[in-house]
Amino acid sequence: MSDQTPKLKIQVPTQGWKQFLIARDEMLSAYDRARELSRKRDVQTGHGVVAEAEFRKWLSNFLPKRYGVTSGYIISPGMPNSENFVHYDVIIYDQLESPILWVDDSSDSSAQGRSLAIPVEYVRGIIEVKSAFNKQSAKKAVEQLAKLKPLLANVEPKEHPLKLHLPANFFCATVFFELREKDEKDFAALDELIEAAALRGFYGGFILRTETLGKYYSGKLSFLQENSDVVPDNKSLSYWATSKCKKLANRYYKIQLDHFESYFSEFAFDLIALLKGTYNPNILSSLYGMGSTQWEKSAVDVRYYCPEDVKRYNEEIDRYFKNL
Repeated sequence: MSDQTPKLKIQVPTQGWKQFLIARDEMLSAYDRARELSRKRDVQTGHGVVAEAEFRKWLSNFLPKRYGVTSGYIISPGMPNSENFVHYDVIIYDQLESPILWVDDSSDSSAQGRSLAIPVEYVRGIIEVKSAFNKQSAKKAVEQLAKLKPLLANVEPKEHPLKLHLPANFFCATVFFELREKDEKDFAALDELIEAAALRGFYGGFILRTETLGKYYSGKLSFLQENSDVVPDNKSLSYWATSKCKKLANRYYKIQLDHFESYFSEFAFDLIALLKGTYNPNILSSLYGMGSTQWEKSAVDVRYYCPEDVKRYNEEIDRYFKNL
């Protein structure tokens, strides 16, 4: 009797793509509650603290258990004792190997309320988390990441007995909880963010929600190279926009912002690829969580308005999946 079991093949959208977004919705719900409470206070900072804590909680649950997630400090034997400790929103570190040099507790007794001191050689990534994407918050995020420069100035060989700098596969990134409608013309935010291009391992960033777009849409802040100085032609941050170009060595770099429903899963699995050292900005890191409400009816993005474009798109998609 021949085996009639159908062979599996790649499906788009992938199974459970909406369920993957539940964690994102939970982060945003907690943030919204805190933001509403903050409106009643003179200093409206509570929602920012909640954003950091919720993001760390999601990341702790999502990442492989080798990696710990905390706020805190990076400690290097190369830094003078007279220097003040720099506090980072999110530190990802190798918790199977790393000692914890000390713990700073806060009035929040949960794990998310603690700040840990992590030796430099065990740190794998730093993420700065801000509430809203605008010029001011982007500038603050980059200024904080720029404090890593002394730790990024060199890389010791793997066999070197004393580590003073962050490892070769270190990365840093930014996360913003929302792009508000009032900020959709604040293109200077992208120009502030591109200043991080000079940092080794800079990934770019992510925006959980765009106020003027659909429920599942998120924004991806991609770090791109150009061969020449390309002048931005921006209409709205809520659609598609780029930063000015920044020249480093003989190449130009820019930040590109666009939005789609699958970007949360792309960002999540990009983080895993960065930690594993397999990240390639031109290749999808994983198919898990890939989907959109558009793809539930067709694999065509509705932004393709020309029938000939749609036909070519379908042909290329079919050809791609047949070769997998």
